[in-house]
Amino acid sequence: MTNELMVAMVGLIGSLAGSIIGVIGSAKLITYRITQLEEKMKSQCENCVVMDGRVDRIEEKQAVMEEKIKVANHRIDNLEKKG
Repeated sequence: MTNELMVAMVGLIGSLAGSIIGVIGSAKLITYRITQLEEKMKSQCENCVVMDGRVDRIEEKQAVMEEKIKVANHRIDNLEKKG
């Protein structure tokens, strides 16, 4: 083999090895980041479920309070008409 052919073969092998290592490293990084995002989204969804329950209870209490206000206003109107 000539020197030029050996240099070309070494360059080819080096380029292939570098490309393969780069692709594998990039794939590992992307997989890691996707996993981290999935975990973050999962924890946020759990918080949303907790918040939904709290909002439902607040809305129920608000409806009760609105009904009590209506009753109180009705009683006040009746007292004003009598007086």
